Amino acid sequence: MAGVGKTALALHVAHRLSDRFPDGQLYVNLRGFDPSQPPLSPQHVLRGFLRGLGVMPQHMPRDPDGQTALYRSVLAGRRVLVVLDNALDSEQVRPLLPGASDSLVLVTSRNKLLGLVANEGACPVDLGVLDEKDARALLADRLGSARLAAEPKAVRDITALCGRLPLALAIVAARLATHRGFTMTSVAQHMRETGPLSGFAGPDSALDIRNVFSWSCRNLSPGAARLFRLLALRPGPDISVPAAAALADMTVTATGRSLAELSQTHLVIEHVPGRFTLHDLLQAYALELVEAETSETEQQAVLRRVLDHYVLLARAAAAVVDPESMSESTVFPDAESALGWFSSERGVLTEAIRRAAEAGLHEHAWRLGYALGGFYELSGLFHEWASVQRMAFDSAQRLADQRAHAHAHRRLGRVTSLVHGYEEAQHHLERARDLYAELGLPLDLAHAHRALAWVMAKGGRPQEAVDQAEQALVVYRSHDETIMAGRCLYAIAWFLVLLDKSEEAVLHAQSALECFDESTEPMNVARTLDTLAFAHAHLGQYDLAVGYELRAVELFRSCRALYNEGCALSRLGDVRSVAGDTEAAHRNWQASLAIMTELDPPWANALRTKLNRRGSSAPESHTGAAETVGTHALLSLHGVMPPHGRLDRELRQ
Repeated sequence: MAGVGKTALALHVAHRLSDRFPDGQLYVNLRGFDPSQPPLSPQHVLRGFLRGLGVMPQHMPRDPDGQTALYRSVLAGRRVLVVLDNALDSEQVRPLLPGASDSLVLVTSRNKLLGLVANEGACPVDLGVLDEKDARALLADRLGSARLAAEPKAVRDITALCGRLPLALAIVAARLATHRGFTMTSVAQHMRETGPLSGFAGPDSALDIRNVFSWSCRNLSPGAARLFRLLALRPGPDISVPAAAALADMTVTATGRSLAELSQTHLVIEHVPGRFTLHDLLQAYALELVEAETSETEQQAVLRRVLDHYVLLARAAAAVVDPESMSESTVFPDAESALGWFSSERGVLTEAIRRAAEAGLHEHAWRLGYALGGFYELSGLFHEWASVQRMAFDSAQRLADQRAHAHAHRRLGRVTSLVHGYEEAQHHLERARDLYAELGLPLDLAHAHRALAWVMAKGGRPQEAVDQAEQALVVYRSHDETIMAGRCLYAIAWFLVLLDKSEEAVLHAQSALECFDESTEPMNVARTLDTLAFAHAHLGQYDLAVGYELRAVELFRSCRALYNEGCALSRLGDVRSVAGDTEAAHRNWQASLAIMTELDPPWANALRTKLNRRGSSAPESHTGAAETVGTHALLSLHGVMPPHGRLDRELRQ
């Protein structure tokens, strides 16, 4: 990209290698991106090179092909280093290549010059920005190490504000060098207050970063130039081709061509295939352009279009992973593709909700938050989900839509229960239940009852949990909602285990299993098998429990349900420990710990304590922390309270 230090690096390398090319060195600035002069033609350069190589004017061919042929003949058998700086495109460079010789050509360009790579076998060297250490070294080289050592925080701030771009760092260093009274702290503060590009302007156009960036933009097609500006309005760190098409109101094909053009000139970065981002300073430059050339109304329309895109796809993806979404999808053929989309867009979607809320597009914010609930629950990213859902909830409350209020209460109640905020969860879920009842929405009311059931169980009230779940089950069956009925049945089975009614729990779980086809509902099958393992373990049927749990782990893993996999591995370790297979139990706990360390730190701490105690030769205490650890891994995949049945007693023994 512009300002990354291509010329400086090429000249540095050329000087280091010059002794390997004793027959001469040739250099030319091809002026591919010069603001005041046109690019040099290959013929103009060839005439200069040939004169430098000793060819007399009267022997100079007049036609371009003849000049290229003579140039290559003169270099044949020689070892010459050729530096072609600031090339515009492959066609400008191709006639200047020595041909079959032992010479070396170094080419710099803001363009990728794919033609040279594909047809001439050029070796591309893509330059990124400096790392933190090298950015600091550049400043130290210009300002002295002592000055940097006196203000270490300001150094970090300046390198960050410069995006570690060598040109930006050099400009700030020059300003500090010529104003010895300026502190680095004051310069960093000024840059923060006046905008990202404020510290990079000056009378020399080559040291004005806006001018330098503009030279890359001047040859863009109108469509690519417009897209570059609008990309500054995208929510999130990067953007896909379809989302960029929605942003710019262009076809996907046209958008793909424009993004390829921008990538070719290093105005955007394709950091993974099909996903594009901008360097921080180019983002700031594009934002200045769009604010100068686009009205606020049009900017709002741009944001609305891309948010429409994300809401549409989020709802379509939720339709195949979340039975409670009540959406339909012809976009994603299966859960794997939907989960893949969520994984790619996760950072964007979080920012999209925030941007929607800030822009007053509250309908987009709450709908997007609602659609993402199933993904967050499946992935175990409960704390991130809680943050996202609170933003969506606040937006829903700003709308005169009671159904939106109810949905937002239900989602927020669900996620707060998963982060152990049980009182708040009950408040939100009861409010959702009441609103659904007022609105006459029986299926949504059943969802609220089912969510409340888990909160009751977590609060140590398993009989109330059964009552809530049974109310939901009646509605699901009356509406032929087989999948949701199955989910209610395995929930009731879990609660029955907590009531020490494990034989009855097995029957409910087996009924739940009949509601699911493993090929289309592997996640619900896994949860039911997990429940069967839980019940059989409490009946002392450890071989059956291990078998069910192993299959549950396998299915959770195939569904990429990392949190559920970690929970099941922890419980598998518990059963194996009670059954006397300590070595296998330790392996399961270690595998669970690797997962829970990121997703559920309290559970991870309990696993560490358990592993330490199981690994020591001292007898285990049955009180205090040890008692908590002894039952913690028996929490359900939904985090319910520890059971009081047979397995719990045997663990304590």
